[in-house]
Amino acid sequence: MRELKIHVEDTGEFFRRAADLARRLDAGERELSEAHLSFDGLDLLLRTMTHNRWALLRSLRQRGASSIRALAAALGRDYKAVHSDVTALIEAGLIERDQAGLISVPWSRISAELDLAAA
Repeated sequence: MRELKIHVEDTGEFFRRAADLARRLDAGERELSEAHLSFDGLDLLLRTMTHNRWALLRSLRQRGASSIRALAAALGRDYKAVHSDVTALIEAGLIERDQAGLISVPWSRISAELDLAAA
């Protein structure tokens, strides 16, 4: 299972986690079962992960690899709006585009975690 954990955390926590990962890699640990995506604040998380983008992720995960046009039709949304959301989600690392131009969610699980002190 490939899991992505989304966090709202300050830069200090981000760098502590990165240093821990570097130590584990230096020690020879190669089986890292989860990935992390960090946001510097709740406002950035909410701008990136809108309601429509969560719905897009859910639909794409259920459908499997798809074209943007087919995904827009399945969601009942305008192609340009879905294209914009897909671009933002690719930039965030939440979806991928293959050689044929199809998009997919490479994660079997995405969870979000929020530390109120960091929000």
